[in-house]
Amino acid sequence: MERLQLGVPGQIMPPADAAVRFAQRSEADGYDAVWWPDHLMGWHPDTMWTPDLTPLAAVQANPHTYFDPMIMMGVVGAQTERIKVGVAVTDLIRRDPSMAAATALTLDHVTKGRAIIGLGTGEKLNVTPYGMSFEKPVAKLSEGIDVMRLLWSSDGPVDYEGTFHTLNQAVLGLSPYGDAPPEIWTAAHGPRMLRLTGEKADGWLPTKMTAPDYATSLTTIRHAAQDAGRDPARITPGMLGYVLMGPDTEAVRRLTEAPLVRALCVLLPSQVFRDLGVEPPLAGGSGFHDFIPTTVPRAESLRVIDAIPPEVVRHYAFCGTPAEVAEQLYEYREAGLEHLVMWNITAFGDPSLARWSFTAMAELKKLLDS
Repeated sequence: MERLQLGVPGQIMPPADAAVRFAQRSEADGYDAVWWPDHLMGWHPDTMWTPDLTPLAAVQANPHTYFDPMIMMGVVGAQTERIKVGVAVTDLIRRDPSMAAATALTLDHVTKGRAIIGLGTGEKLNVTPYGMSFEKPVAKLSEGIDVMRLLWSSDGPVDYEGTFHTLNQAVLGLSPYGDAPPEIWTAAHGPRMLRLTGEKADGWLPTKMTAPDYATSLTTIRHAAQDAGRDPARITPGMLGYVLMGPDTEAVRRLTEAPLVRALCVLLPSQVFRDLGVEPPLAGGSGFHDFIPTTVPRAESLRVIDAIPPEVVRHYAFCGTPAEVAEQLYEYREAGLEHLVMWNITAFGDPSLARWSFTAMAELKKLLDS
């Protein structure tokens, strides 16, 4: 079994120079990539961001503090040599495909071919509060990727007539840094997105699911690639996995009960809750499409937290000691996982374990590298 590629989340808030130093240390420590989320709004409601629910509220003014990922990718990429930089993930609703194509090529040059463009359908919380339409997100993504690839591959002005985008003698003269344009990885879960990944993407970056479901979804992607005349082996199977680690069983139990950790699970599709024997906390399909944190009153925040039991946390995150998490990941490696973005959320559960958790992440990496 080949070594599992490992990515880490980039620092998302000031000071910016600390974000650069963190990425440089990650490169020195042998990580393969550093990834930034793309958020205007965080996942936690302001009415949850209170000292009685999280000590973080005493040191961070709000839950919505995020650097722009594309700028950070360029800043870090220009001050590192080997580590890849990626966005996990942006969308082609807020970022027009033509501008996204130009930004990606610029990053390609700044990083000398180390930029990965993670794309998804977007989240309602990052779209509708800012005056944009969240209708037909999968179709918009699919067409947007076509526009990006057309501009990357064209030698001269091009026309394009789509449902959402029109090009009329449009041109993008900047060529890729190397022989190929930047890689596009997609955050795919449902059948349409899995097929789109096989047909149009270079990598797959879902959030955690069960290992058997991961293997089944990867098979769907590879069949779609074959049907599209593409080489399935050239699509990197990745995953963004929340990691919640404690020094012992009791500490892990407390972490899975923490309000901010439980609240993150609101993103899961309603069917996942039902499969776990839990009533979904939201009436709609999933938090990606139905949850806007800045509109959630205090009573609703408390209700959502109470509606998500610790067993849902254990489904959504890799929970345990470093040795236990490494054991859990073995099954995913068997299912085809090649690149894991290890998203450390321990501080959400207990800020006093934040420093320890970075030591634990290093221990986990050592176990996974062996």
